[in-house]
Amino acid sequence: NRTLKTLYDNNIGNNIFMSGDSHLNWASDLVWLDEKSYNPKTGAGSLGAEFAGTAVSSSSPFGASSSLRQTNNQSSLLIRDNSELQWQEGYYRGYYELQISPQKVVAQYFGCPDLRTRNGYEISLGNFTVTDGGNAIQRPIGGGVVANGALQDGQVVGTNLTLDTNTGRWAVRGFNFSGVTIPSGTA
Repeated sequence: NRTLKTLYDNNIGNNIFMSGDSHLNWASDLVWLDEKSYNPKTGAGSLGAEFAGTAVSSSSPFGASSSLRQTNNQSSLLIRDNSELQWQEGYYRGYYELQISPQKVVAQYFGCPDLRTRNGYEISLGNFTVTDGGNAIQRPIGGGVVANGALQDGQVVGTNLTLDTNTGRWAVRGFNFSGVTIPSGTA
C-alpha cells in the first residue's frame, strides 16, 4: 500500500506494473480499492495498468488438467469479483509483449495451444492499450473482444487462427483443449 499511497499522494500517473508470479494472464487497471474512488466502466481513478502473464512451461494454477471451459469459468468468477480486473485468462501457457512509446503502451498476449510437442504455434489472445495520460486500460477493453478467458464488458470469441512462428504462416488448426475440441475451420 505504500507504493499506491506514494503514487496517489504525488499524483504520479502513466504507471505500468508487470507481474507474473500467479501464472495467470491478466490486464487490470491500477487502483487502490477501498481507499480511492474508481469507476470500472471508464477507468477514472486509476493510475495506470498492471499486466501479468503466465509462463510457457508452467501449469495453470486452476489445475494442470483443467479444461478450457473450467478455466474460463474460473476467469469469469475472478472478473465478477474484482472490478479493476478487466481481462483474465488461465488456460493458455504463453507470454506477453509490451510495445512502449511516448504516446502509448500496447500489451499483446500470446498463448501456446500445444505444449506436448516442440512447435512454434501461438494464438493471439488479446491486445490492450494504455494511452499517455489515460491512466487506465483504454475502453472498450481489448477492442471489446478477446480470444479466451473472461473480459469486463466485452466478449470472448474462441479461435484456432494460429501463427507458426517457425514458418511465419497463419493457419486455422484443429486442437483438442482438454475435452473441448475446436475443429479446423472454426475461427
